[in-house]
Amino acid sequence: AIAYHEDEFARKKIRPTPYSDRLVLQMLVKNKRISRALTFKDKVERQGRHLDLASYGSLVEHYGNHGQLGSALLMLKECIATHGAPPGEKSLSKIRLMCRKQGITKEVGLERMVGKDPLEWLRHGEEFQKRESSYKGRRDVTLPENRLLQI
Repeated sequence: AIAYHEDEFARKKIRPTPYSDRLVLQMLVKNKRISRALTFKDKVERQGRHLDLASYGSLVEHYGNHGQLGSALLMLKECIATHGAPPGEKSLSKIRLMCRKQGITKEVGLERMVGKDPLEWLRHGEEFQKRESSYKGRRDVTLPENRLLQI
């Protein structure tokens, strides 16, 4: 696929787009050819182009899914330096989870780099705002359809 990417664009004398670069990179990452994906990334950058946010996101997500926190953070910093913004939250979720479990969120400066976790309010609510859903917890609650039957 890499040879086809190089040959076809050279033969037709057109410049590869960030989308075509992303397709090749995501294919390599999905097939667990991460060293080839990084080689392809270096080749793209030597040609004066940059990967887009989605491409960086797939690399960060791959490292996060495989528990490689250091590599994921380095790729995240490179993405922010290149684009000025982090990739999507889907790519960052595993990194946030690893940092939270190890208790190093402040040390790493993750919130400073990518912002607050958008699902923090949900986790807080699940932990501290639980409502009892058993009969005992809801025995005095009258739902609208039950109210009509009592009239």
